Amino acid sequence: MAQLPSRADARLSRPCAAALLAVFSCSALAQKTDRQLDEVVVSATGFEQKITDAPASISVVTQEELAKKPYMTLIDAVRELEGVDVGETSDKTGQRTISMRGMGSDYTLVLIDGKRQNNHGDIYPNNFGGNQFNHIPPLDAIERIEVIRGPASTLYGADALGGVINIITKKDASTWTGSVTVGRSFQSDDAFGEDTTTDFSLRGPIMPGLLSMSLRGSYYQRDASNPEFEDAVDPNGTTRTRVLGFGGGGKTVDNTNKALGFSLYLTPTDNQRISFDFDTSRQIYDNKPYRDKSGALQYPLGTVDSIDTIWRASGGRVQPRVGYADEQEFTREAWSLSHEGKWDFGTSFVALSYVKTDNNGRTLPLTVAERELLQQIYDATGPYAGLSVAERKAIAEATFLPRRKRTLQSNQYTLDGRLDIPLSNLAGEHLLVVGGQVIRGELKDGVFGMESGTPGKVQEHNMWSVFVEDNWMPTDAFTLTAGLRHDDHEMFGTHLSPRLYGTYKLGPLWTLKGGVSTGYKTPKTTDLYDGITGFGGQGTMPFAGNPDLKPEKSRNTEMAVYWNHPNRHNFNLTVFRNDFKDKIMSGEATQSCEATGGVRPCVNLGDYTSLGYTSYSQKINVDEARIQGVELAGRWQMFDTLALRGNYTYTDSEQLSGADKGLPLTNSAKHMANATLDWQAMPKLNVYLTLEARSKRYRGKDADNNPRYFKDYEVYHLGASYQWSKHFTVHARINNLLDEDFTSYSFVRCTTGSQCVGGWAPEDDYNNKDKARSVWVSLNARF
Repeated sequence: MAQLPSRADARLSRPCAAALLAVFSCSALAQKTDRQLDEVVVSATGFEQKITDAPASISVVTQEELAKKPYMTLIDAVRELEGVDVGETSDKTGQRTISMRGMGSDYTLVLIDGKRQNNHGDIYPNNFGGNQFNHIPPLDAIERIEVIRGPASTLYGADALGGVINIITKKDASTWTGSVTVGRSFQSDDAFGEDTTTDFSLRGPIMPGLLSMSLRGSYYQRDASNPEFEDAVDPNGTTRTRVLGFGGGGKTVDNTNKALGFSLYLTPTDNQRISFDFDTSRQIYDNKPYRDKSGALQYPLGTVDSIDTIWRASGGRVQPRVGYADEQEFTREAWSLSHEGKWDFGTSFVALSYVKTDNNGRTLPLTVAERELLQQIYDATGPYAGLSVAERKAIAEATFLPRRKRTLQSNQYTLDGRLDIPLSNLAGEHLLVVGGQVIRGELKDGVFGMESGTPGKVQEHNMWSVFVEDNWMPTDAFTLTAGLRHDDHEMFGTHLSPRLYGTYKLGPLWTLKGGVSTGYKTPKTTDLYDGITGFGGQGTMPFAGNPDLKPEKSRNTEMAVYWNHPNRHNFNLTVFRNDFKDKIMSGEATQSCEATGGVRPCVNLGDYTSLGYTSYSQKINVDEARIQGVELAGRWQMFDTLALRGNYTYTDSEQLSGADKGLPLTNSAKHMANATLDWQAMPKLNVYLTLEARSKRYRGKDADNNPRYFKDYEVYHLGASYQWSKHFTVHARINNLLDEDFTSYSFVRCTTGSQCVGGWAPEDDYNNKDKARSVWVSLNARF
């Protein structure tokens, strides 16, 4: 197969790229999608309304936009939206996370057709959290994705602290229709793995006018990536050799993601619809050990249990490293039963939904009793005195292997109800929304109870809420939205989440809107457990929960102006400020409850005090932070066939208390820009050039407590879509057009650290190791 141009060749085009960037920066900025701002959304209030009228900052990704770029996870769908950052972190499997307005992925609530998908506990411990964004509908089943930037707890309750992503799927059809999409990437650098995707969707009537159905599925395969650092010479003239790690280090393992689902729609009358949805997905990651080029044994995602990982000690005490099987599996099963009704007084919606997520492939660390027994065997004491090392290792292997499975399961039932009631002649028009929610959940983690030698305890998560929101229109030009939500959690008691938002039409082209909204997030069920919640150091170091944690809270204030011209030009500017309090983070070391006699604050380590753990850190409510910024978006229709659209986000965050006072809250990029030049070259051919630019991404503090930043970058993608016929469309794109190298590193001054040699240490230039140039091609068939 012919090779794509090398990275050295690509560098010749850098001046052209800089010129193009200047054009994008100076031209009218545009919203990511080629659409009018009067597109209808439902996520801001629960009922349909135009984006400009919605009492929130909302972006929409359409099905057409999703089809024009590689899509394997939710990250791919939203990465170019204003206010959204997918570059903060990568987990061990290389999966990114989603941050909105400087709030990390834990503060983003994901919905599918308005139904909650978030787990209430830490089902992905030890840095596997990016996988939560992979349990999503297939590409061909998605109608659009709506994104609310900023807190939205008045309507959606806990977890909607940073924002909401609502995936709207295609519903029933009056005639049979379907589509199949296959895609594949081809890498220019064989160190990076290729991606293969297949999606399908089928919808149609079973009994016309009464019963219809839809069927959907996908199969995604991602090959392993094994990039390597090139040797470099430091300022002292010393050649330095470095090895890239997994996840954020750029290396990934072979993995597959399968999804399958169906829906049934019953319409007994024109005003009633009953829906049943069922979906299942399964992700598999290869964790087989391998030997690197130096001959050392490597474990990609975690230490696979063996006698060699158990038979080890430090400082005279055994340190058995266990916890992982040679294959990691993440599964989800979800169903929902809902009813939508239209009545003389308004509309109603009731839904009962269930989500179960399993994390398989993990094994239980050794209990305290097992570690004490292993210590005897290792030291050749008691009944093991006089035995050879080989004999004792054989006894240990037979005694402790194979390890028992560590159950990691989150399941949750959610009952939602809502009434939309229009009211007239009450000092104007009103649309009253009244609703409630009941959540019953359980978190099963095999390590719960290990502090008392009885692993397998269950943590419950139970809460209920009611809310009311009134959309008052005293005039045709002005709408005032006021809402209040009351939540009652079995551990925290009650919490109120108010919202007040106004929208004013200044004229036919201009809209001014703004307001105050609030959000809150309950601590993870895992973090609330009074005892051992997990292990670090490959099963050697216990983590402990804190039952005294309080919910995290935020208050968002924003003001926005929208301009929408009939000639398809549009522009919007939003200024926001988010005050964040009671942030949960690791606190100072605290004595064990055994040492304090149970007097709080203390850490419940139980039997682990016998291993020398007399104090330990646990998560506490400590920090306050302020996040503020500006979001710009717009579209300039230069000619009938040529348009420029894009967005820019400025985010400034500061911790107001705690050890990191004065520093950014997360490593979000301070400046983010996206732009697309879109050319309809022919009625059937569309060509576009896209820019992604990020700068001043926080990487930590120096010795003087000053912030430090990763290297800035710009990435270009060149794509095209050709409608071959009414049934077939071909999409293609060159990703990372100029072959930006994200595995580069530099040398910085140092005084300590394992990498510090002669006063110099290597340091990565970029937070994430994106792939080299590649070509992506997909074919969509509709019938």
